[in-house]
Amino acid sequence: MVTTGNDSDIVKWLSIANRYTRIALDRRLQPYRLNASMYYYILRLHEHPRLTQDKLISLTYLNPSNVTRAVNQLVNLGYVRKRQSKTDRRVYELSLTKRGERIYPEIVKLRQEVADRLLTDIAVDHDKLVDQIRQLALTAVENETPNVND
Repeated sequence: MVTTGNDSDIVKWLSIANRYTRIALDRRLQPYRLNASMYYYILRLHEHPRLTQDKLISLTYLNPSNVTRAVNQLVNLGYVRKRQSKTDRRVYELSLTKRGERIYPEIVKLRQEVADRLLTDIAVDHDKLVDQIRQLALTAVENETPNVND
């Protein structure tokens, strides 16, 4: 469904793209008992073994309670291990379990399939488009993040 209308409400279109991309991800992640809110943590923990929960929070741009809830669900599902740091008892280190490592390639594959379907009819340089959307997202984060110097 491609539209040629003149509706240039970017917030509306970003919201629609996000909603339907999450629906597609949810459907494909269901066999793993995951959803679009949880798979991202598996990707980051694969890239950064023994990542602290605080550092994971800073990577996600999400509320700490949302990250904690998702991490706890992943621990309960057997995908993530949460261990108290040996050097600082207040800090928890996160890593993938063997089960989490096993599903990592499948998650990467299905995420790419969703992205490929989304970009099928887009006739621009995909890397450039992703970079522009990344800049847009980072600007939105910056605009809504309190500045400590103010």
